[in-house]
Order: sequence, then C-alpha cells, then structure tokens
Amino acid sequence: MEVINNFSEIKVKKPLALVLGNFDGVHKGHQALINKCVYESRINGWEPSVLTFEPHPSVVLKGTSSIKFLSTLNQKKELMEKIGVKNLFLMPFNHETAAIEPENFIKKYLIDIFKAKKIYVGFNYTFGKKGKGTPHLLETEGSKWGYQVYVMDPVELDGEIVSSTVIREKYAAGRIEEVYKFLGYWPTLEGTVVSGDKRGRLLGYPTANLKLADSILLPAYGVYAALVELEGKMISAVVNIGTKPTFNSSSVTIEVHILDFHSNLYNKKLKIKLLKRIRPERCFKDGNELQKQISQDVITARSIISHHLKYLRI
Repeated sequence: MEVINNFSEIKVKKPLALVLGNFDGVHKGHQALINKCVYESRINGWEPSVLTFEPHPSVVLKGTSSIKFLSTLNQKKELMEKIGVKNLFLMPFNHETAAIEPENFIKKYLIDIFKAKKIYVGFNYTFGKKGKGTPHLLETEGSKWGYQVYVMDPVELDGEIVSSTVIREKYAAGRIEEVYKFLGYWPTLEGTVVSGDKRGRLLGYPTANLKLADSILLPAYGVYAALVELEGKMISAVVNIGTKPTFNSSSVTIEVHILDFHSNLYNKKLKIKLLKRIRPERCFKDGNELQKQISQDVITARSIISHHLKYLRI
C-alpha cells in the first residue's frame, strides 16, 4: 500500500475508487465499507483507495489535545493494507481545510486531483465547511461530474450501531469482549518499553513499562489478561493499567508482566493484545497483600489465555 500526503505529486495511473472517512479503530463498519470498495475495484479495474484527514478533524476544530483515539495512524495503515487498500491519501487538516465549501471540495479533490470513478461513504459521513457536505450532496454532484456513489447503511451488532463512539464507551468501561466483537480484532496497545520504578521486580513479578502516544485511549484501569507480540511471537502476559494507588502514585502507567520471560526489553517496541479485564484497580494495604493478588492474577490470566488460544482465533 502506498501512503501519500503530498497531493501535488499525485499522478493517477489507474481509475480510483475512493473511500472517505476518519476510520478511528477501523472497526467492522469501516471494514465492510472498505471491503465493498476493494471488491468492486477488483471487478472494474480500479485502484481501491482511502482518503482521510490527518490529524483527525476534531483535534483541530475543538482546539484540544485531550481527545483520545482507538488507533494510531500506523495501526490504521496496517489494518487497511490487510483489507486490500492500494492507496492511502492523508489530507492535512487545518482551519483552511475546514473552511472549504463541500462543492469546492468535491471539484478540487475528488474530480480534479483524484478523478474518482466511485465514492464510498457511511450513512452519516459529513465533510466541508461546518460539515454541510452529506452523502446526498455527493450523489447530487455525482450526476453532474460523472462519478458513482455508494452509501453504506448502518452496520448493527446486538441491536447497536457499530461506531467508534460506541466502541470507545465500551473500551473505557473495560468491556474487552464487546470491543472485540465490534472491532473484529483484539484491541491493541503499541508502545516502547521505558524505564520504570522496578517495584514489580521487588515483588517477584518484573514488568515492562510501556510508553504510548499521548493521543491513545486507554481502557478502564485494572488488570488484564493479554498477549504480547514480540519479534514475531505471541507471548502470554498480565497487564496493569492505572495509577498504582497502593504506592500513592498519581501518574498513569501501563505495566506488562510477560509470563515465563526473563530477557531485557528496554527500548523494544511491543504490541499488547488485550483479551479480558481480570479485575479493576485496587489499593492494597501493603506489598505482601499486593504480591498475593498478583499471584492470583497470573493464575487467572493463564486460564483466560489458554481458553482464548484453544477456542478463539487470535
């Protein structure tokens, strides 16, 4: 997959089919829309492509850095490439971009630059100044400029519409199995191992402290059974996410205890697939009580991971 953010250098060699959206999490709704584009592109000789904004429009429009997301840009790239996207166009989003009238956006980008043959959007997609651009406008302009439009209806699971907002709510509550059902894959935290306070080692359970991008949403504080992707292998782990109230800490940390593993992990990049929340964060009276609980957490995690590896696809 080719990633392009310099639109002045775009040279359309094959007809393009374009999926428009923000794709936080690249959940099952996004996947269905992109798959539709990939399938029809294969039939019609088009290049299946995605056009999205970077950074996410809400970061610019709301003027805040406190907005948290389900996925990093790198995770989006990997997920889209697996589906079959050939081009990922990253359009810089700023206040100038936000002020473009929808009709001008269609003419300048979809027609003049991309020469799109077909546009794919979700039922609630909006674009252009003040979000005035709608799927209906795309269809109206399509009859004028000669491109087709596909508007996907809501994708529902268990009576709920699959959306990034709903998934964020479930994730923030620690409901990992429901998040998995809506994403179609296990929620993943990616980061680099940094130096910590080494308390885990003193308790007999050494941990790797994971540094994430500030923009990434964390699940509910607590202890999780997980799998760690390290150098092409999947290794069982227990992950603690929270502020370590037993030690009067206020900073949020992600501590990973990899089971039956003793090598140095400093500065290594890890991918953590969360499988299930074992328990919420607690304050223990002392280190001994915490140590006993961690021992029980490890037993519980082994059982959960064994079940997932035996019966579920990881």
